[in-house]
Amino acid sequence: MRSRYAAAPEPSGSPGEPAGDHELETYLQELGRWRLRREHELTAIDAATRTHDDRAALNAHVTESMKLWHAVAQRHDLLLSTWHDGGTSAETRLVLNQLIWGLLEQPDGDADSLALSLPEATRLSDSLTVALRAQVGIDDDHIDPRERVVSLREGVARLREHARTVETGRQEETEGVLQDLEGRLGSTRERLAEGEDVTVQLGVLQTDLASIERRLLLTDARARHDRADHAQVVAEREELLARGEAVRSLAQRALATINPAPRLGIPDVAALGEVPTDEAELTTFVGNLERVSRALDQAHSTYAAALAEYADLADRAQRLAQTLAGCGAPTSVDLSGMLTAAKESLNNRPADIQRAAALVAAQEAYLAELRPDA
Repeated sequence: MRSRYAAAPEPSGSPGEPAGDHELETYLQELGRWRLRREHELTAIDAATRTHDDRAALNAHVTESMKLWHAVAQRHDLLLSTWHDGGTSAETRLVLNQLIWGLLEQPDGDADSLALSLPEATRLSDSLTVALRAQVGIDDDHIDPRERVVSLREGVARLREHARTVETGRQEETEGVLQDLEGRLGSTRERLAEGEDVTVQLGVLQTDLASIERRLLLTDARARHDRADHAQVVAEREELLARGEAVRSLAQRALATINPAPRLGIPDVAALGEVPTDEAELTTFVGNLERVSRALDQAHSTYAAALAEYADLADRAQRLAQTLAGCGAPTSVDLSGMLTAAKESLNNRPADIQRAAALVAAQEAYLAELRPDA
């Protein structure tokens, strides 16, 4: 279905089987575009909910979608750091594969988000955003309703295929829900053929499809995550090893880019040793993995925030340069000189972040006084 909205890119390769260099680079570029477009979409949806009659209920869905987007954005940061630091070696490709197919971390420790891989999270984000657009009236009106019907039918087929991999009791429950959705979709299709406006019905169906997909994904993923058998814990340890390497790359980039930079210890997952086979020892090992995971989450958030502060300062300095270029009026303060000093501070390696922040803030404050209507 054609859409101006973000659509999750499909990664090449599969768990344990890394893609080639070109395919990985293409995926990272497409994921970056998806990330930017989805952020803009969610910002627009958030603004639309502020005047919506069902604002309270919508806020919870918007918050959930924002959290999911944030988890994807964090993983994208780690992927980029690993890619830039490691080049195209076989070892780097293996780490990238683990980061793509491993479980996402969430700063607030949300267990649901922890249970999703990157491809699952981006697909779920697509579904949730489609549903939100329908609920707040930012819909795919420019798309032929017949194409939306086709997309919904494909979605039902995809979920029915997915349901075959979950536990037997849940298969029957999910099949019943999908049959109900399929029946309503058939009725909507008939009304469309008779010339009726089915925009509202299509929006409700998209919302329900997203809800089913979310429930199915999280139920399936939580079952995998909670299954503390030896093979599952080995897989989780490998994923955590890859994430640890990526966080170290992010920390090194922060230390090389800004001063002062955070200085947190990055836990060594390998120091936990190999996964034990004894059941009691395995339970203890899982607890240790979870503690290390939380420490990595904290380090990731801290270093990413420091780099985000640097990027924000650079953007503010650029906006100041554009403002000064169009100002044209002399002032009693050497704003151009201050801007040059700020840019020098930002361009140094590592950048003097405190001096740059003070200079940028001083210029912004002065310009606000000089041009109160700006």
